[in-house]
Amino acid sequence: MMKEIRTFKIHPAIGIARLGNSPDKFFIGTELPGANNPPEGGYKDEKMKVKRQAARFRIFGYDEDGNAVKEITAADADITWTVHLANKKAAWKAFDGLDLNRPLRNRLETNRSRLIIDPGERTLNKINASVLFDTGTFYDKVVPLGEMKMDKNGRLLVLGGCGIAASPKNISLTDGEFANNDGWHDDVSDGPVNASVKLKGALKYERALPSWVICAPPDFAPAIGHVISLYDTLLQVAIDKLNYQLPDIPSFTNDIYPLLKRANNVQWVSMMMWEMHQKNKHSPASMESKHKIMDHANPLITDAALRRKVFSKLTDPNDPLGGEDNDMPMMWSDYYHDQTRDDGKPRNQTLCEWQYNYLEKWSKGLFYNDWNGSPVQSSAITPGGIDKSALENCVGGPFFPGIEAGWYVRDLHKFSEPFRLSHALLSAGDITKQMALPWQADFFDCQQDDELAWWPAQRPDKVFIDDTPHMHNWTRGHVKDYQTMVHNWYKLGFVIKKDDMYVESERNP
Repeated sequence: MMKEIRTFKIHPAIGIARLGNSPDKFFIGTELPGANNPPEGGYKDEKMKVKRQAARFRIFGYDEDGNAVKEITAADADITWTVHLANKKAAWKAFDGLDLNRPLRNRLETNRSRLIIDPGERTLNKINASVLFDTGTFYDKVVPLGEMKMDKNGRLLVLGGCGIAASPKNISLTDGEFANNDGWHDDVSDGPVNASVKLKGALKYERALPSWVICAPPDFAPAIGHVISLYDTLLQVAIDKLNYQLPDIPSFTNDIYPLLKRANNVQWVSMMMWEMHQKNKHSPASMESKHKIMDHANPLITDAALRRKVFSKLTDPNDPLGGEDNDMPMMWSDYYHDQTRDDGKPRNQTLCEWQYNYLEKWSKGLFYNDWNGSPVQSSAITPGGIDKSALENCVGGPFFPGIEAGWYVRDLHKFSEPFRLSHALLSAGDITKQMALPWQADFFDCQQDDELAWWPAQRPDKVFIDDTPHMHNWTRGHVKDYQTMVHNWYKLGFVIKKDDMYVESERNP
């Protein structure tokens, strides 16, 4: 017997939409953890413009014990959606790492409201209806931030902007200024997602526990997950601040294998990681041949020496400046050049504590050997699965400043429950205001150098082209500086899985 529904929640708790300049083509972001197949027809339209990624929101009914009973659709209830998007970047503080005490961007502008792109709230209560966020302005220039749609089932789709960045006053981008260009705007945005629900036969509307949406830059390597995803980082926040309890013993299939595979796959978008894998491919610590990607996981289960050797390469989150050879995952940290390790190398980003602790247990043989030869891919839509799938393809570090969200979301913002932002002290635009302005400048600047990488699993550094024996610059031909990234970002290719490789596709000639 189905239990009585007492409360409602919107999922995902944080939805991710992505910018694109295709005028009418879009796709819906994955709702299944671990699923990242290209949309039908690819990531670009027939004119080679990038499709927007829509964030889809669903409402679930919960019983008195907090268990999900069922999804609530238009067949079950009258639903009213309300969304508020805004872009506050130009009115916020300049970004400089973890420093809170920076001067404001555009500090000479006394009318700060002219710097905020805020079209206000939009509401939908009819299926197959839509409305635009098209009345916000930067100075006197209208800057559209996207739209929202209510589908035939009463679910909500939020689509972000078209990837447009500009300076109404024709101010040039500053050479070397990746985050704080005065006089500029882009069309990144974020804001609260609310819904009211009246079940058939009920007398009044009930408010669902609200959600949030982030309209972020594209992910150009969606098939390759981040070693530290935003899901991983916010899971650590839930552990530290909300007393969230993880199982004491990790599952190899669900906890260990996905993390190791993500770390392994970075080689397809990073020359540094590719060369490291090629150097070590005949050693006991690496099972990869040129075109194999974690296809044989058994040694990671049975070979105790291999497990210990892999773990020994990881930087300890509790001692990030110590050690000599433990420099994995070889990414720049939030501190950038502010701190160096004992061996003189720059401080690198460490895994989340829960990731490190689980891998330590794995190295000691303390894990459930539930491996059946391949990762498990569920086809069931669940509230928790929707929450996870939205965040696991986002950057969880380093936050310098990041791509979807910055370090505020980890260190300062409050959560009402795991992964769900508290709306009490937040308003539209607060999550993305810390990010680079415009985002394209950061996308140009944050490419790998000779020491460490930034976010190659989303902004590739190097890529393979089909069966070519060497890697190529991802930005070759189209981009040479900030300005050309502003104009040509959509011409860059997407990295997809092809047979046993990950290769560039859909690159404009």
